[in-house]
Amino acid sequence: MILIAIGHNIMHIIIALLAGILFIASLFAYTRTKRTKFMYICGAFLVFSIKETILAINIIAFGTDPLMMLTHFLDLIILALFAIGIFK
Repeated sequence: MILIAIGHNIMHIIIALLAGILFIASLFAYTRTKRTKFMYICGAFLVFSIKETILAINIIAFGTDPLMMLTHFLDLIILALFAIGIFK
């Protein structure tokens, strides 16, 4: 059970780091091309990275899944930004 919890914590940290890297890559793409769609994709990766960082800190500090409503709301924003970036 403890190994599962540790793996869960590590997974959130890895996801937050990967989202941060993708944010930086999409930010470079936006600054190079100035295409609006990259700005939305960049925003989505930034919000995703923030959400995963919040989850990782809360799970590591408190050992629970607090702030579920906030993370679901952030998921909705992420999906909306990706949709705008793809379809615009």
